[in-house]
Amino acid sequence: MPFFSSFSSSFFAGRRSSAFSGGVSLWSPSSDSSLIGWWDGSDSSSLNTIIPPGGDEEVAEILDKSGNGFKLICANTPTVTTLNGLNAIDFDGTFASGTDRASTASNTDFGITNGNIIVVGALNIDGVGNERDSIWSILDNDGTNNDIHLRAGNASSFLAAFESDGLGTSGTALSGGNVRTWSGGPYSGNVIHSTICDFSGNDIYGRMNGTQRINIANEYFTSVNMSDSKFLIHVNRAENRELDGQFAEIMIFNSNDQALAIKAEGYLAHKWGMTSLLPSGHLYKNTAP
Repeated sequence: MPFFSSFSSSFFAGRRSSAFSGGVSLWSPSSDSSLIGWWDGSDSSSLNTIIPPGGDEEVAEILDKSGNGFKLICANTPTVTTLNGLNAIDFDGTFASGTDRASTASNTDFGITNGNIIVVGALNIDGVGNERDSIWSILDNDGTNNDIHLRAGNASSFLAAFESDGLGTSGTALSGGNVRTWSGGPYSGNVIHSTICDFSGNDIYGRMNGTQRINIANEYFTSVNMSDSKFLIHVNRAENRELDGQFAEIMIFNSNDQALAIKAEGYLAHKWGMTSLLPSGHLYKNTAP
């Protein structure tokens, strides 16, 4: 019989690393009142795992550290691994439907109705097998299809592209097209990604490794509504194109504050040993928030 656990041998090391970097206490996502969901692969206390006889430790669930209870349910047994000295989760992404991925339950009410959403996270990208392989996806379950996901945009490398549905005027596609490629790619290995859906300003921004890579200005007229939706990681919204890589951490805020996204980038960079990714002018390049 498999052994179920919410801890691993590096629990205490992971906890120390998630709280400190070089002896300096880090800003925590939970200190911001707009935090909606927070999933952390380094915190073994938030992972429900299975240890099969003679096998690798498999992750069944990633619990939500925001306190809102939006757990990610894993499919096809991603495994515990390490990334830059911290626990992480390996999604093997064999480029076929049915491989590793994780998602919240369908029809989840995240309490976001105003369309102001920030998604910030860190991971290591190992490989791409389809242009729709995605870091994260938001699937609207209420039938209006106001969806968005951050996908590869190329069949063999991660260029980074938004694919959206119904976010333009009166639920139509964005005026510039439903697929919008970011600049600066392709991206591989360690990456820190940020998305700011600013419905108050009708704009959508994408940032990679601390630099803005796309600005979809004055087109976002139908909001992404997360009051009846599903959030997914390492897979597209159709759940048939999985991204190969190691999941580190991701968080969702009900906000359109770009300064918050930049602060979260700094937190992730210092915690996960990825400060070299940030440009010299980044506010948190040298000092953690």
